[in-house]
Amino acid sequence: MNATIDADLQKTVQQGLYELKNDIDQMAFEEEVSREKIKKALHHSQLVLEELREKVVKVVQEQEFIKQNQRSTQDQMSELKSEHEDVQRRITSLEDQQKSNEPQINHGNLKSFSLYNFRTAWGK
Repeated sequence: MNATIDADLQKTVQQGLYELKNDIDQMAFEEEVSREKIKKALHHSQLVLEELREKVVKVVQEQEFIKQNQRSTQDQMSELKSEHEDVQRRITSLEDQQKSNEPQINHGNLKSFSLYNFRTAWGK
């Protein structure tokens, strides 16, 4: 098989192969650039998600702190209320004692009260 190769055909085929190789290289480069862009975007997304996670942890900690303070304040308020009620009971008790220690004037003892005060005043 002695076939002659057309030089123009050979040149055209070689030119086509060269262009095809350049196209493939260009596609590979573009794919690599796209791959790098995707990697950067994913890395950025991971950083953002980590920052958000840290913020959520901080917010949860602050909420827990607020809840503890609220419980402490409620306990203090309950204690103050109880102390206030104790003070009110003591005041009422002292008022009752004071009333029972004061001579009571009513229609039944009005005469003896006047006489008692008169005698007490003269006896001194």
